[in-house]
Amino acid sequence: MDKVVVIAGPTASGKSAYALKFAQDNKGTILNGDSLQVYRGLEILTAQPSFEDQQQIPHHLYGFLDPHETCSAWKWRSLLIPDIEKAHKEGLIPVVVGGTGLYLKALLEGLSPVPSVEPSIRKDLESQDQAQLYAKLGEVDADSAHRIKPQDRQRTLRALEVFYGTGKPLSLWLKKKPTPLPYHFEKILLMPSKEELEIRIKHRLDEMFQNPRLLEEVKTILACSPSPNALKAIGLREIDSFLKGECSLDEAKSMTLIHTLQYAKRQRTWFRHQFKADVFIDRSSN
Repeated sequence: MDKVVVIAGPTASGKSAYALKFAQDNKGTILNGDSLQVYRGLEILTAQPSFEDQQQIPHHLYGFLDPHETCSAWKWRSLLIPDIEKAHKEGLIPVVVGGTGLYLKALLEGLSPVPSVEPSIRKDLESQDQAQLYAKLGEVDADSAHRIKPQDRQRTLRALEVFYGTGKPLSLWLKKKPTPLPYHFEKILLMPSKEELEIRIKHRLDEMFQNPRLLEEVKTILACSPSPNALKAIGLREIDSFLKGECSLDEAKSMTLIHTLQYAKRQRTWFRHQFKADVFIDRSSN
């Protein structure tokens, strides 16, 4: 059975550097498993691998998607599998790197076989406000409405488009057993201590906010009507507040730090309970 290596960990745990060294030592190719590093124009805020690193080892699924587009675990997985197959045919080890738990779960455990839906259905739904959409969801798919928070527009839209596109509730499709991929997964988890991770996050934010291109990156992204997915990039809204004169740059940086630490905490919890690693690496001393 062909092998796929999955290198996971919370933000700023050193996944990209570790994956680069691993791929160099093991004849690998690197595949992105982060839901925000897929976006073009968010290279700084999402800490995408540098141009120099990407020249050393082939990197795939980084910065390829326009910010106004939506990426889902299903879409990402459908793009990832051909890259995995291509790597195997070329005698390379696919190395999937990321911290997005939903994406990694979709890769490792599979997804329920929800059929594709005509794009025009979503476009029609997007013209309605969230309160209307959520009320409709409660009428046609009570189980999904119970699972989805009233303010979660993307998941509400997804559940409704599946219902109107297939005639069956999303909750019914999700009960169908996923089909796992025919690979041998080797799972490596990088998990610095809480204290070490905080140091790493602060250091990365210092470098990020010293980058002269950061403010221009944020201005450009916000000018192109980014999707709700792209808007999840931590730092985007915070720096936007600075650009609007609502706070100082130091205040924007402080809020970015707070939100990044909160995100890292959620990631650490998810990995402890949901990701059964074959290799556990405590990078606190590195």
